[in-house]
Amino acid sequence: MFHRLAIPLLYFLAPRLLPKVIKFVVLVWRLTFDKRVSIFLRMLVPLAIVYVISPVDLLRDRVPIIGRFDDLIVFGLALLFLTKLASPAIVDEHMGLEPKSDRPEDKDPESVVDGTSRLIDDE
Repeated sequence: MFHRLAIPLLYFLAPRLLPKVIKFVVLVWRLTFDKRVSIFLRMLVPLAIVYVISPVDLLRDRVPIIGRFDDLIVFGLALLFLTKLASPAIVDEHMGLEPKSDRPEDKDPESVVDGTSRLIDDE
């Protein structure tokens, strides 16, 4: 019965979610191999993958709810920490975004007055 609802829902959501998922996977891949990101952050995702593959669990599967999903929780936290704790400039660069500028010329170019000046010594 579940598949009767899941399959049409998957067909409906896949065109919207798949490009975002692919973009996020590419971002995680690039951040994992970028030397400018801390080695501790870069090792989170490979260690989480090893934890998911290994038969050893922090919580046994007999623990209700959390015991079944502890692998997904660890992997999700590794992805979250990598993307949020990496430098925003590096993340923006890998996502193809323009760097943010704090210059007033970039924020409101109409209010900036260009001019020249020179110092006149009164003495």
